[in-house]
Order: sequence, then C-alpha cells, then structure tokens
Amino acid sequence: MPSVSPELVLPEPAPARYATEEELTASLRRKATPQPLGGLYPRDGTEEVTAVEEAISQITIPDQRLNVVVSSGMAAVIGSVDFALDLKGQEKKNPKVAYPNALYTQSTGRFHRLKNMGVITTPFDAGDSESVDRAIDERKADVVFAETVSNTPPMAVLDVHHLLEKIRVAGEDAPIVILDNTLQLSTGIDFDKLLKPDDRVLIVESATKSALHNSGHLGVVYGKNEELMDQFRRFKAAEGIVTSTEADPIIISKLEATIPGFHERNLALYESTGIIAVALAEATQEMDNVEFTVEFPTFPEHANHEYVEANLPNGVSPVVFMTTPFMGGAPRDLIRRLSKHPRMREQICEGQIFLGQSFGFKEATLLYDPD
Repeated sequence: MPSVSPELVLPEPAPARYATEEELTASLRRKATPQPLGGLYPRDGTEEVTAVEEAISQITIPDQRLNVVVSSGMAAVIGSVDFALDLKGQEKKNPKVAYPNALYTQSTGRFHRLKNMGVITTPFDAGDSESVDRAIDERKADVVFAETVSNTPPMAVLDVHHLLEKIRVAGEDAPIVILDNTLQLSTGIDFDKLLKPDDRVLIVESATKSALHNSGHLGVVYGKNEELMDQFRRFKAAEGIVTSTEADPIIISKLEATIPGFHERNLALYESTGIIAVALAEATQEMDNVEFTVEFPTFPEHANHEYVEANLPNGVSPVVFMTTPFMGGAPRDLIRRLSKHPRMREQICEGQIFLGQSFGFKEATLLYDPD
C-alpha cells in the first residue's frame, strides 16, 4: 500500500488566476503551499506545469502526480539532495550524505560545496556493491546519491537491484536514495516496475538533452512513494526551482514532438553508441604516440560487465568516454587528429558528427576536457 495518509490530496491542475477567494483557497489547498516559510508560486500547479508533468509521465512513471518538473537537470539533482538532507535533518542532527567518487563534474562540485558548509560527506565506488554497503552500514549515510550509469570515466554501473533490496531490509533506518538516471532513462531502467510504493527513492533525470535535444532546460524528479513526492513538491514551491511561465508552453510543444518514438530512438542511440565505442577502441590500436583507454560497460573487461549483460539488455548509454594518462594538450591533440581523418571529415561534412559541447541526445558530438 502507498505510504500516504488518506487525507492527503496531491496537486491537480489549477488555473493561475482566480476570480474568488474560494477558488484561491481551494487551489492553495490542492498545491499544499500554506506552510511555514512557504511561498505562493502560482506557476507551480498551473495547467501548463501539469501538462508538462503529464507529458513527462509518458516516459518516466505513468502518473502526473508522481512526476515533478523543475527548471533543469542540475536543479533536479541539487533540489532533490537538499530536500533529502532537509527531511533527514528533521529526523536527526547532522545528516550524512554519500556520493560516488566518480561522478558528473557539476554534481561532484555540489557535494564538495556541501562539505565546505559542514555537511558530513562520504564517497564510495558506485560500481562496487560492497563499497555501497559500507557507506550505509558503517558510515551510516542518511542520504545516498548515485548515477545509475556514471556520466564520467570509468562509467561505473550501479547495481540498482542490490541497493533497493538493501534499503528495504533496513526499513525505517534506511537512507533516502536519489538516483540520477539521465544516461539510462526509463528506456534502459524501468523504475515503474522496480520501485515499490514504500521505497523512499527519488529518480532524477535531465530532460534537457534527452527530450528537448538541448533546445531548452528541463529537469524531472519522480518516484512511487506518494508522500515523498508530495513533500518534494512542497519543497520545490518553497525553494523556487520552478520552470518559467514563458518556457512552459514551448516545453509542452517540444515534448509533444519528441515523446512519440522516444524509446525507439534511445534504443537506436544506445546501439549505435556501442558500435562507436568498439570502433574507437579499434582505432586507438592504429594510432602512434597516443595512449588512451575507451571506457564502456559492454566491454568484457569492464568491472560491471556481468551486471550490464544480465540487467541492461537494451543498451547502456548515449555517451562513451576515452581517457588518456597524459595531461597538457594530449586530449586536444587527439581531437585534432580525429577531426582530420578522411572518414571523420566525411561524417562532419554530412552533419552526422560535430565538434563542440553537448548538442543533446540527437547528434554525435566530440568533446575534449581541457582539464
């Protein structure tokens, strides 16, 4: 049974303007915004926001109430972590947060800043279940954040099944878990099937790249625990991590265009990225004076290969990483040499491959890290 009280009423579509006090009061009650230090954000709960959540629910968990949209993918990450720490902080003093030592750069920066603010942080290896267990059992983490597939080398793959069983056994003492599923998306991991209504788990994704193709910013937080989702919705309203009223209609139109065939396109992306990974690995053997490793979880030598084979049969990621032990200009030199290869030039001229920063999950992009 869902862990939600019978009297709890989750948000329903509400207009942004009201003709009577009764309409305003009814809307406030639906949005659960009357609270200490809470503010009235008319754009949270409007028909446009609800429409965005209904559209997103077609590619996440199929229930508008269980999906909360925020301004961006990083807003989803930061907002959900801050929310979980705040919620745990109401239960005990000085809550601890655990996060992977290999993590998307912006997310890592957030945990470093939390440490600087006095929050107790503990890193772990997301690809090692024993390391995850130690963060929960020995270091007593109250909040656990991880990417289902790491958006950085060595592309560690989290054993989601093990982690979910771990927190279910722990019961009320279990940490709140936040999983960044941006690379896998629900195409690769169906959390509607994996999660139970009592799981205190939040799934976050950046729809910026996958659904909007980098033509706009959008983040989503979803889960099956109705009470937890309602609490996060209230937190969102109070913290202001909301979408723009001008952007909402544009977001809706873009989602209506991209959601049909969403999973089919992702499956093709995962398959082609795997092919690219193999081709890159073969190409490295032909290059002189450059040593680097192609990181991809489908490779037999990857530490999480067996888990991937058993649990991620539809593909792993639209991203593949190459790493080099050399610093300085080696990554830049590699991109330069690749871009001059005849076959690469042909693909670049045909608009199949770009050099530059992220263009979203639609076109192939080559990028080096200057650091």
